[in-house]
Amino acid sequence: MLVETQQQLVDEAMEWISHLRTYIGNINELKNKLYAWAANTSDRDALIQIERYHNQFHIQLINLHDLKHSIRLYMNECKLHPNADHSVKHQDLEEQYNFLINDLDHLKNNFTAFISN
Repeated sequence: MLVETQQQLVDEAMEWISHLRTYIGNINELKNKLYAWAANTSDRDALIQIERYHNQFHIQLINLHDLKHSIRLYMNECKLHPNADHSVKHQDLEEQYNFLINDLDHLKNNFTAFISN
């Protein structure tokens, strides 16, 4: 029974990785929009915001990579030790995942509002 539960946890972790990959694509699209929008802007305040968004996109791509790596390590640990209880680590990763997704959605919404002005 424990092995079956562990497989469900691994399956959920695989879904997280798949979802994080879509966010990587989204961040890269936002970066391209930023660069296209920035080419037509010379306002000093806007340039400061452009630099801020550029930095945020870069940081969030690193965060995405780091979380994906942590999830992969967790999945490998689950496979190597199928009879161990991995629920605490799973819950920790789920909290990190939810926090990052919330952060990314917030960043996307703020950026979209910024370039719409």
